[in-house]
Amino acid sequence: MKTGVLGGTFNPPHKGHLAAANAVHEALGLDKVLFIPTNLPPHKKLPKGSATTEQRCEMVRLMTEPYPWAVYSDLEIQR
Repeated sequence: MKTGVLGGTFNPPHKGHLAAANAVHEALGLDKVLFIPTNLPPHKKLPKGSATTEQRCEMVRLMTEPYPWAVYSDLEIQR
């Protein structure tokens, strides 16, 4: 199974995330692309008023739900 990985803060998740993942999915013939939100980004501080980790995860889950190739993963949250 060929799998791609797209990680990030997803603050917020948007159509650009889906478009980029879908382009790679199609170009490389991937079976799935994992969308992995980070818990606390190591490279930047989230702006005041940002969505919580739980809210960002739920938004990613809802965004990927209609696409069989797009899979939400809480791997980084559980780590």
